Amino acid sequence: MKRLTAVVAALGAVIMMGSDAYCAEVKDAQYYFKQGNDIEWKNNRLGAIDSYTEALKLNPDYVEARVARGKLYYFTGQYAKALEDFNYFYNKPNYGPTVYYEFRINCKKKLGQYAEAVDDMYEVILAYGGNSRLLQDMMDTVNQHSDLEYKLKPVSHPELLAKYKPNAKKLRDYAKNCADDKSNAKNKEYADFFMEMASAMDPEVTHYSKVIYDTPDNSAPARMSPTQDGAEVMDVDIQVK
Repeated sequence: MKRLTAVVAALGAVIMMGSDAYCAEVKDAQYYFKQGNDIEWKNNRLGAIDSYTEALKLNPDYVEARVARGKLYYFTGQYAKALEDFNYFYNKPNYGPTVYYEFRINCKKKLGQYAEAVDDMYEVILAYGGNSRLLQDMMDTVNQHSDLEYKLKPVSHPELLAKYKPNAKKLRDYAKNCADDKSNAKNKEYADFFMEMASAMDPEVTHYSKVIYDTPDNSAPARMSPTQDGAEVMDVDIQVK
């Protein structure tokens, strides 16, 4: 009986050791990310940041952990650290400047980096191929900081214009949609701005007023004479944001 008891005790010890080893083994990046979620749910933002940081130490490419930490840095007023997290996505394949741009731009504003914020907004507009809401935000920022007015001109962004040149027609078509949308009195202003950007990106892009857009009303005649008056036929389905 004593021998059986000893065997059971030994077996229990082995199981406990194995269990402890397993617990230690699963404390990977996902473990700390889930821990951060739990702590954040309890409204302990700083504690959650610590857990997300542990996750990122183990896996610097853990996107969910970086986003979660970046947002908490932002909402706790740690804007420089938040900006560092959101900047991480800028040069990453499959991400780029449009990913989490709102947080990135707002961080720059909070840090007083208004010139950089305007540059960022300009690039996001080019990358999207148009964004009316962001354009208005950029205009408002420049109105508050008149020394940055020059940044609204395409000539101030030659490298960005070259980088996003393939989006020139997309931006032109977005300008057309703005011009056609009468629901906002500022849409014509937006259209002119976007068209100026598109022309600066690619001087050969036809102005939207000379483009025959393929719609049910003009599709047939456009197909019959697609080059009349130097116009071109375009298939578009773009919504103004």
